[in-house]
Amino acid sequence: MINVVWLKRDFRLNDHAPLYYSQKHPEPTLFLYVIEPSYWQLEDTSARQFTFISESIRSYAKGLEKLGGFLCVRRGDVVDVLSKIHHKYPIRRLFCHQETGNNWTFKRDKAVFSWCREKNVQVFESKQQAVFRGKLNRDHWQALTSEWIESDLLSVPSKVNSLLNFHSGLHLLESYPGNDVLIAKGAQQGGINKANSTLQSFFEQRIKNYLFGISSPVKSITCSSRLSPYLCYGVLSLRAVIQQASELQIDRRHKSGFLARLYWHSHFMQKLESDTSYETHAVHRSLVGLRKGEFDHQNFERWKNAQTGVPFVDACMRMLLQCGWINFRMRAMLVAYASYHLWLDWTKTAAFLASTFVDYEPGIHYPQVQMQSGTTGINPFRIYNPVTQGQRFDPKGEFIRRYVPELSHVPDCFVHTPWLYPSLKTDCYDKPALLPDDAARQAKQRITQYYKIHVNQSETHRVIKKHASRRNRQSKKPKLSNHNNDQLSLF
Repeated sequence: MINVVWLKRDFRLNDHAPLYYSQKHPEPTLFLYVIEPSYWQLEDTSARQFTFISESIRSYAKGLEKLGGFLCVRRGDVVDVLSKIHHKYPIRRLFCHQETGNNWTFKRDKAVFSWCREKNVQVFESKQQAVFRGKLNRDHWQALTSEWIESDLLSVPSKVNSLLNFHSGLHLLESYPGNDVLIAKGAQQGGINKANSTLQSFFEQRIKNYLFGISSPVKSITCSSRLSPYLCYGVLSLRAVIQQASELQIDRRHKSGFLARLYWHSHFMQKLESDTSYETHAVHRSLVGLRKGEFDHQNFERWKNAQTGVPFVDACMRMLLQCGWINFRMRAMLVAYASYHLWLDWTKTAAFLASTFVDYEPGIHYPQVQMQSGTTGINPFRIYNPVTQGQRFDPKGEFIRRYVPELSHVPDCFVHTPWLYPSLKTDCYDKPALLPDDAARQAKQRITQYYKIHVNQSETHRVIKKHASRRNRQSKKPKLSNHNNDQLSLF
């Protein structure tokens, strides 16, 4: 008989419940990661994510080996892989972390746990975020979260009882099973050493300017934590990072701002855990038809390829495509521009953006996309003015010129609105199909008209009861505005 530690998005040794509890039993443990080709064929996955995961798994394997443990990597369907293992080495217990992923991983987990019940394999599933399964009264979430975050961290075993005495299948990580070529040349690297050095440099230096630069696509590179991919794939323990941050002796504003965002990390993931339809349908049922039947494929392609004709929007998208990361405010602007100015259905833009993010966390991504697209029914409509945003965060156009070199000849006074520049080289950079102010005005008219006919207030109250933060309850009708104020910036 053996135990299995099934790795999914938890590539670390410290504060790792499956590893810790598996060693409380006498049976040897098989440490398993399965590369699932079907997952990597999805629209919201990409080569850049696989590269980061592969780097993190190799780092994990090195750390595990120092404890006397060895990693088994296989490729295929998890149930099929477990069945083959069970046939040769009967599995007694399966240890894993709870995952709040997309619908595909949710169905995959259900299939695995069903197989375990059929084979009488005990399942031990542990939390790695403050996310709670089953029926949840949202009024109790904050107390449950605090209790989990303040609980003791789990230590790394001094030695592990491993089934294998060598790593098996690591070479499979060299072959990406998907079809896309969305590689980010400037992406962060995976692995525990990179994670720890990023965490250390943030706590020692960058956090001192945290709130001063997280909204700017330029300053955020050196002011934000840059921990998101390491938390996303469990290379770092969220609970450990929160506890360490709480002990820092630094300016209270920056520490509180960072800690608040770590709490919001689980707050948004709880939304998807409580309602899996966040990925596919408007959470406010009255708003399901808001943009249906009006999808402009040409606008979608221009947005995806950073050719909208709005310089700040295109520069942000090009940075994201190149680096696999951009700060939260600019992510919000990209979503809002697609949803309002281009009037694109959020489900398609959400899947594409997910694939561009190295730090794609479904539980944060889909609730945020719906919030920025105006389909929650309980949040203000965030119609960002992309020209104003650019002038505020890139007044001299240095960021724009770095990523949109076609505008290098345009003077500062026209770089945010090149369609007004008489000498613009139109053969290399087109003006937007509809100017931002006109597009925003049109979006407001559509929303106002739709609300008058379709929105049900009882549905709004249902969404508030199930998903709204209890810190600031509001049941008012969402407001229409050009959004220029600072937003919550996750990492």
